[in-house]
Amino acid sequence: MYVPACARNNECRKLRRMPTELQPVTVRSALVAALVLASHSSSASEIESKQLASMSLEQLLNLEVFTSASLIPTQTAKAPGSAYRFSQKDFRRYGVRRLEDLLQFVPGMQINQSRKRDKSLWSRGLPQRNNNKMVLLIDGVRQQHLYYGHFSLGEDIALENIEKVEVILGAASSLYGANAFSGLISVTTKDFVAGPQLTLSAEAGNNDRTKVTALYNSEKIQVFGSYVNQDAPFDEHRISFIGLPTEQPLGEEYSTLQVKVKPWQSLTLKLEHRQQEKPFLFIPSTQDAFVESEFTSVSAIYQQGSIEDGLFEVKGYYQWDDGKEYELEQVTGIEGYTEYQDAEMGGVSLQVIQQVAQHTLALGLSFDHEEAKDTRYRRNYSFNVGFFPVAQEGDLLSDPDVHNDNYALFVQDVWSISESLELTLGVRYDDFSQFDNYVNYRAAAVYSVDDYHVWKLLYGTAIRTPNFREYLKVLEGTSFEAPVPYAEKLKSLEVGYNYTRERWSFSSNIYFNDYEDSIQERPTPNMADEYFDNVDGGLEAYGAEAQLSYLHESGWDAVATLSYVDSSSDDYDELPYIASWTASAVVGYQWSSDHRVGMSLIYNDSRPDLNNHDQDRAEYFVLANIFGSGKLTETLGYEAGVDNLFDEESYDPAADFGGQHNNERSRREIWLKLQWKPHW
Repeated sequence: MYVPACARNNECRKLRRMPTELQPVTVRSALVAALVLASHSSSASEIESKQLASMSLEQLLNLEVFTSASLIPTQTAKAPGSAYRFSQKDFRRYGVRRLEDLLQFVPGMQINQSRKRDKSLWSRGLPQRNNNKMVLLIDGVRQQHLYYGHFSLGEDIALENIEKVEVILGAASSLYGANAFSGLISVTTKDFVAGPQLTLSAEAGNNDRTKVTALYNSEKIQVFGSYVNQDAPFDEHRISFIGLPTEQPLGEEYSTLQVKVKPWQSLTLKLEHRQQEKPFLFIPSTQDAFVESEFTSVSAIYQQGSIEDGLFEVKGYYQWDDGKEYELEQVTGIEGYTEYQDAEMGGVSLQVIQQVAQHTLALGLSFDHEEAKDTRYRRNYSFNVGFFPVAQEGDLLSDPDVHNDNYALFVQDVWSISESLELTLGVRYDDFSQFDNYVNYRAAAVYSVDDYHVWKLLYGTAIRTPNFREYLKVLEGTSFEAPVPYAEKLKSLEVGYNYTRERWSFSSNIYFNDYEDSIQERPTPNMADEYFDNVDGGLEAYGAEAQLSYLHESGWDAVATLSYVDSSSDDYDELPYIASWTASAVVGYQWSSDHRVGMSLIYNDSRPDLNNHDQDRAEYFVLANIFGSGKLTETLGYEAGVDNLFDEESYDPAADFGGQHNNERSRREIWLKLQWKPHW
């Protein structure tokens, strides 16, 4: 019997039995070791770096383990669908400091600046201003702001505490339920280590930036903290979303505390607390506006057994998510507007994975509960009216006590038909108390022609249910009664090809997506407010993505991506806001065993918008970044770089209901980071 997943065949065991005699360390071997996309930390700890240095790129890529696509550890090249994986070494290889910046190098992903400082992730031609069409998992637990249904990938999720990032593009609701609509981002934080370790880092840059992190790690307990204070890296003389000049404070702070405890081998307990205070960047100049949030999550994961004998996992979590947006009238500093977006979310799940002959079966049951807690607002001032004689008070939601329960069941079979062919079949049933019940499914085939060529075929469906704001928003200044939106639906077909040789690898995908019942924001008849409604008719998007990686024996390497998307709907021949072409390139050079330099380019094609402003065209742009990293001593390392090297001015579509001024992207950032890891 042949089972191709690394965890289920002899490949990993053969690697662990490799001889440990010392290999000569050359520039090329150091570079190869730097490029390995580290597998699970347990595997990485068993394979010495001197063994990695003697391996080819092809062998290193075979060490990759990708889990999110099927819940079963598999080589990334053989994972069903479009899968991308990044490790700690890749963060330095790409010269990035934030998770949202790393995703610029995923083909098919378009990163857009939003009005509220965060960045929006648009996957395969599908705008999503509030990141509510993808799912974010951190250590297997979903993270989501319930009012907007979104998540943030900025400064509060520190790369210093991340071991690996897995990205899936396309429909993933057959495994992950609602909102796994255009993809999934799975973040795994640092694993426990055998002995006590301490890692400290400090970063400084222009825009008055300071960042410090600290990680204490051991076999049973792990504590991580980070703090960022800076001015948001934007032009002081910006244009607000109504098209007039605005000047606001740019100061912002982010802090994170995470504690993980492993009381025994099968149980992991985790506490995470994050806070952020940031500016509302593009508000009219009559007000200073701010966004504050506080997020606390507790979770427990119990895992026992193995895939061969039966892997059993129970997971429970609870989250407190408090959000606040407020405005101060600029002249007097008096409160002009305040709203609260507090909510809570919790759940429990049971999952069993068992290998039976040529089949690896997975069964999962889950229950998730979400409820609004405090969604009051108070308005004293409006930029077009001034101060009100009597403050307006109310609730953001028509049902302030709303709660939604979701009961779900999924079944999946990964069938190794032969040595070269693997078939994945999955189906999931979701029953929502606030919505309907839905069935999503996926069928995927992976065919390995030989050791170099892999073909993939996938067809799947997905849904996205409305968030609190979309289906319960209270409209102001109008008597119009908005319809209640229902879930968006997606059908997706894609074909992929991977080719890997000793020094280079190539992957490509073509896809066709059929969207139904898309939820869009519309103005009320009197233009006083906005509401959400499903769009009649369908939306189609098709495109292609490619990635090429190359490793040269002289010490340099390169990664290039290219994506194309075309879309249309009943209303538009070409969907606005979307860049038809996007591309990226990274070139690096290991000029000694301890030092590396690199440069990256990000390209976006021009993106049409629907507003009436002429000075904010979202034209094409090319952003250049330079960076370097290395070791100064055995315990002291460094990273440095310049983002947006030429300080290019560029705009992203606001993608509101049509009339908003576009958002300017961040300007040049210069930074230096030192990391100290003392010997204990």
